[in-house]
Amino acid sequence: MGRISVSVLLLVSLGFRAGCCAYSAMQVDDSSESSERSLLNTENCGKRYYDSEFPVDSRLFEHPWLARFGYKKDETVNYVFQGLLINSRYVLTTVFVTQFKDMGLLAYVRIGEHNSSTVIDCEQQTPGEEKCAPAVQDILVDAIIIHPDYDSFRQVNDVALVRLRSSANADGDSVIPICLNRDVDLQSTFLLIASWCGRRDTGLSTVPKQYMMKTISPHECTALLPRHTVSLANGMFCIVFDEKHTQPTAPALEPNLRGGSGAPIYTVHEGNRIFLIGLLSYGPRYPAKLHEPYVITPIAPFYSWLLDTMERDFEQQAYITAD
Repeated sequence: MGRISVSVLLLVSLGFRAGCCAYSAMQVDDSSESSERSLLNTENCGKRYYDSEFPVDSRLFEHPWLARFGYKKDETVNYVFQGLLINSRYVLTTVFVTQFKDMGLLAYVRIGEHNSSTVIDCEQQTPGEEKCAPAVQDILVDAIIIHPDYDSFRQVNDVALVRLRSSANADGDSVIPICLNRDVDLQSTFLLIASWCGRRDTGLSTVPKQYMMKTISPHECTALLPRHTVSLANGMFCIVFDEKHTQPTAPALEPNLRGGSGAPIYTVHEGNRIFLIGLLSYGPRYPAKLHEPYVITPIAPFYSWLLDTMERDFEQQAYITAD
């Protein structure tokens, strides 16, 4: 399946790779565990602001790890696509997002965004009580690190790290890193996706949409995408919308993942915490039929690469600074 370009006015329905797993504790040596804690903040990551429910229109503080990417052309910056804050200096996304040039060069990462139509995001939490989030953080991109075995033709190893020029300020509500699933054998029937996605006629959504998804078998996936060669290397898998979203009462309510490249596939585990399972990588071209699948890149097979890459990068930056 070919990679699909996206523009502001004509966003293409992109597919995702989602993981179908929840978190499981694993035995690691002390040095590895210490490195994990310092780089991935495993004790505080993924904490949900809400106790239950997952409405389609997400609420303030629902996705404090969700980032947007700013592409600069001349003096104009357009924010599209998604990534996940996994460390105060690193955002995880797909390679396509980092190489997209239709709107200019990737220059900024926006952290702490919820409603893209407002400067300061506020919502009524309880009757008579309104809560507001701090202003978004627009941080310059310092470097892009693409997985060394990324294959653009087969679209495998589709993961990239974006290093921020300065650290994101994690405030505990509007900005928090997401937890990463590391168990390749985990299975979960509770999967969701979050994205500022939308229809061609209405553009991107102003707040992130979140939809329940379900996995399908490789055979089903290939049958539903007969015009594409689907590669499911490294645990890649296919997802479709859950039945609750496939019978909309009006065309305007029909789910659409246009503009969702790099969106997270996630689950809830360990005391109401969010764990990243995979990234939306690719899928059917627009207009995508409601039951067509999206291909997901799981995170677990790349867990060690992410940790090792951040460690090496930190060491190199410290050496450069000291020099």
